[in-house]
Amino acid sequence: MKSADANKKVNIDQCIRKLNKVHKQRLGPFGPILGMILIIMFAFALLPLFLFLIFFNTVYFWIRRQKGIDTKPYFNYDRHKLAHLQFADKFWCEYCEWANGALQWGLAITNEIERRYCPIQNQCHPHCEKAKDWRNEYLNYEHDPEAINGYYSNRYLQESALDD
Repeated sequence: MKSADANKKVNIDQCIRKLNKVHKQRLGPFGPILGMILIIMFAFALLPLFLFLIFFNTVYFWIRRQKGIDTKPYFNYDRHKLAHLQFADKFWCEYCEWANGALQWGLAITNEIERRYCPIQNQCHPHCEKAKDWRNEYLNYEHDPEAINGYYSNRYLQESALDD
């Protein structure tokens, strides 16, 4: 059952322009243009990192005999399927998906390296513990030196044996 609004298109840019009449951006009419230029510059800055992450994920984890970090959980290109968005809006939605996915995937790779080489929690404020939940299985900040040997014997070497 389709409603009359099913074929209606939404223009995100026009929605933002309406809001800008109430919430003025800095630099007047140059603000949106400068913002767009900065977003494009961010994409060009992120692209080499993304390409390096592909290389690093493949080569580093192959050398370590460890399964690389899968990209699927970090990239979900589906917003282009929304019929009510215009082409330009769909393009920018996919750009944001790529940029956020690339950075989150890079963080996951870094987290795995940290887990392998420095499995010690930080001594920090409670908000830090919530933001870094991947460290829940790490050793406490104030740990016994023998705990490091136990960590590597019980976890690291067992995982490496599974990867063979």
